[in-house]
Amino acid sequence: MKKAIFLAAAILLFGCNQSPQNESLSAAPDMTFGGWSGTVDDNSMESQMTRKLMTKYTEGNFRDIADMISDDSKEYFFNDVAVDKEGWLSAAEGHHDLFDTIANDKVQAVNLTTARFDNGSVWSLAWFQWTGKGKFTGEEVKIYVHHGFRFEGDKIVAAYHFFDPSLFDREIAASKKE
Repeated sequence: MKKAIFLAAAILLFGCNQSPQNESLSAAPDMTFGGWSGTVDDNSMESQMTRKLMTKYTEGNFRDIADMISDDSKEYFFNDVAVDKEGWLSAAEGHHDLFDTIANDKVQAVNLTTARFDNGSVWSLAWFQWTGKGKFTGEEVKIYVHHGFRFEGDKIVAAYHFFDPSLFDREIAASKKE
């Protein structure tokens, strides 16, 4: 009888000790608010590709990564200015016509990760302080930047760059005076 009571208590104790987390892992994603929950990974393929893109940009070799950018998308933005793939490539090259010593990690390391959302969307997100020395003003500048790249497979199909353009505008204006 003691063995039966012990066995029943053990089954009750261990049978009721299931973690709610285990149940939630197998549950379908909650899409109530658009499915914007998910996981982040700073070592994903997309994060690695974004690091390569950022390195090629600072080196002045942005066209080396042109194959990573979709030819078909029209969703590339610098603040509220839409550009196509060629416009993005040219803008990145143009930064080196205006500034020397361009860096994304001079002030602090780049914060970069990739988010895989429950709705299937995959975004590589980075925020950092862009620095450079104006070729026309001679000024050292620092600009806070956030950018996000949406991936489909191994291609960037959307890019959003957010920053205050006033220091770029000042350098452009100075370049026109010479």
